Amino acid sequence: MTDWKLPWSASCLCGQVKMRITAPPMVAMACHCRACQKLTSGAYSLTLLIPEDGFAVIEGAPVIGGLHRAEIQHSFCPNCKNWLFSRPQGRPFVNFRPAMLGDSSWVQPYVESCVEDRLPGAVSGAKHAYEGFPPPGDYAKLMEGYAREGAKPE
Repeated sequence: MTDWKLPWSASCLCGQVKMRITAPPMVAMACHCRACQKLTSGAYSLTLLIPEDGFAVIEGAPVIGGLHRAEIQHSFCPNCKNWLFSRPQGRPFVNFRPAMLGDSSWVQPYVESCVEDRLPGAVSGAKHAYEGFPPPGDYAKLMEGYAREGAKPE
């Protein structure tokens, strides 16, 4: 596997919540669903799927926000209210918001989901697009493709 230059440091806007990434992302995605549009106040949310054991909050105490649903918990900084990451229940990864990285200039989505809700003019540059979410059976090939072809830090 290519050198990912790990570990990565990350923090919220105000710096009260600090995170560390010690494992390479499984895939980079852009989600165009209406919930992500509202949570980001933008056209889509950008996320890196990070293996659970490769992600840690090392300072501060995020709070749960967003929809407060049992199947997914969205974590925010209690002070600046940045959306930091999400934990889908029963999944071995964290949906990490790469804008929190010290350097996110290299991040490019490889997959975009929920393009049925894409706002006019919203372009992510992703190589693969799905009307809804990718079917579970597609994730292995998407992760393999991302490992080979996905953007990496320089």
